[in-house]
Amino acid sequence: MSSETSPIVGLPLREIFEDQSFNLRIFYGDIDRLALQLMTEGQHEPIKVRRDGSCYLIVDGHRRHRAFVRARHLQIESDGAHHILRSGDTILGPAPAPLHPAFDPDRIECRIIDSPARERDLFCAQFISNSGKPFTALERMIFVARLNRLNPASRETLALQTGLSRTYIANALQLNAADPRLLDQVREGRVSQKLALRLLRVFRPAEQLQTLALAAASADRNFRTKILPKDIPWPEADSRAPRRAAVVDAVRARLHAAVSRLGGHCRFAPNPAARERLATLMLVHDYAAGNLPYGRLEAHLLGRE
Repeated sequence: MSSETSPIVGLPLREIFEDQSFNLRIFYGDIDRLALQLMTEGQHEPIKVRRDGSCYLIVDGHRRHRAFVRARHLQIESDGAHHILRSGDTILGPAPAPLHPAFDPDRIECRIIDSPARERDLFCAQFISNSGKPFTALERMIFVARLNRLNPASRETLALQTGLSRTYIANALQLNAADPRLLDQVREGRVSQKLALRLLRVFRPAEQLQTLALAAASADRNFRTKILPKDIPWPEADSRAPRRAAVVDAVRARLHAAVSRLGGHCRFAPNPAARERLATLMLVHDYAAGNLPYGRLEAHLLGRE
């Protein structure tokens, strides 16, 4: 029996859980608004779950599940002809209608996915059948990378399964796994999606947060505000250090990133031009770090050696 024809059953909220390794979402959007919609209109679309022992894990419908959890802490009160949404003693705003008579925040309508379904198929179906908040570019890229790690496949196969282009698939497959703490910072608005994708392309999980901290500390304010949110107080470089040392540190941090990125390209396929540029960058890096005399660097750049 397919997931679309399986019967709809009401399951207690306490028996339904999120599987973080299976969840595609980084950004959940306005959960209060979705909770209010469920409270006033009722649940139109069941969420999909799979059985795991005595409980159920969500396959599709993570935002709706979070909205049900949130709805347990919300109340709709009538004020004459108007309705108000409250959270405890705090008024959140107007409500378009009274509480729907069939809405129960402790019980969710679900479709139970057949257990023989493969984890890869369930994971892929969550992406394709999504009808709620669209996935962001970062979420789509991480989805493709994780999908391939579940069961490696060709770019053509992944493109057919996801509806994405082969170029998009190729870019996504270059991503390293993400440090969950980095995704938390993206979710909180402390790191932009653009910067997170750069980190995932170049650095392994153990290096991502460390690299982010070093880059934020050494980059000048102008550069930082182009990528990072302007209202976030990132650590400044030590103002007591000599100016020359600060400049060298900034150069070294950027050269490290460039060398790592170019080295990554060299790993995938023989590329003489890239290897030549990498050798030059390594010499510049050594010169900036004080490990190479200027005469040697000059001779290399002028083609004398």
